[in-house]
Amino acid sequence: MRLVWAPTAIRHLREAGGFIAQDNPDAADALIARIAETADSLALFPTSGRAAADGRRILSVPRTPFRLVYQLEGGIILILAVWHGARAWPFDPR
Repeated sequence: MRLVWAPTAIRHLREAGGFIAQDNPDAADALIARIAETADSLALFPTSGRAAADGRRILSVPRTPFRLVYQLEGGIILILAVWHGARAWPFDPR
């Protein structure tokens, strides 16, 4: 399966990395690498995230408070958001 990042997810990733880089650039680099590795794992295990009520899937990024919100569209894994677990759900349920 092919992995595609939505523009919103890329923005979320940059915002998270930028925020952490203000205090610790090395930690920001490590976080971005961990998120990217977790996303890459979806190519082998696309259903590894838990199913959300709205049809999307959520995969926790190990040793971080972040989650990847994604959906499967045919042969594509579309990463919709990089979501910090302490924040409100990023999608309107309608």
